[in-house]
Amino acid sequence: MASLQALSSAVLDSAKVKSKYKIGLHILTFVCAALSIFLNGQWLYSLAVIALISELISWFLSLSIESKKSLGQEILRLNILQQAFGSKMAVDVAYLKSKVDKQDYSKSEKFDNQAYYATENPEPEKRLVDILQESCFWSQHLYQSCQKRAVAFSVFLSILIIVLVITGLTLIGSDGNYSVPRLSLLFLTFFPLWSSVGDAVSFSAASNKLQSIDQRLSNIGYEQSSILSIFAEYNVVTSNTPLIPQKVYESEQSKLAELWDERIGSEKL
Repeated sequence: MASLQALSSAVLDSAKVKSKYKIGLHILTFVCAALSIFLNGQWLYSLAVIALISELISWFLSLSIESKKSLGQEILRLNILQQAFGSKMAVDVAYLKSKVDKQDYSKSEKFDNQAYYATENPEPEKRLVDILQESCFWSQHLYQSCQKRAVAFSVFLSILIIVLVITGLTLIGSDGNYSVPRLSLLFLTFFPLWSSVGDAVSFSAASNKLQSIDQRLSNIGYEQSSILSIFAEYNVVTSNTPLIPQKVYESEQSKLAELWDERIGSEKL
């Protein structure tokens, strides 16, 4: 029987795979725009059509990614409550598991991690605080890394677009017969840039909010209503933030694990 943690990881991994396809489609759009510098006639119109289809597919993929992300995080939230309060929540678990497709369900076993949450606190409210603090710590730092990555990517795209726009406008000025497809291609290149800038802003805002939540949790009383209110706030932040790419997680994993162990050790002193 697949655990909630394994299922959420499998669903979110599926969303991350689709995110890679989305990035590939954005790259295809830029390749089409770059090739438009050298081509005319039917080839140029073909490139414009390919780029348009690429961005349309990318948009549909975004909807699928968001759906997977929402389901994965919903399962993860239920897992946090289950781990904290020890309730089986059989009805909620059954409904959520029924939403997981067969492919994600079948690969969930490889994501099973018995030590996913390190807390061993016997009191439910304190267990929930421990879990939230660990989640905030990891997510906040990973969001910072994602923000830096998104900013760097946005700068790179901006430079590339400026080069394409200058070159494209020069060609349009000397060859007005094919101005429409070239302008269309130049316009389409802004969609990946807007997406990357939006991600950078979202990661920055989420990182700051999670740091604030973590600090509040360090000084909180253990009234259940207060903790659940912060848990709801944590859910809003993570729900509105893009997925953390697997490469970012893998590159930061050992460092953050060491920092978290160091933090836990200092708190016990």
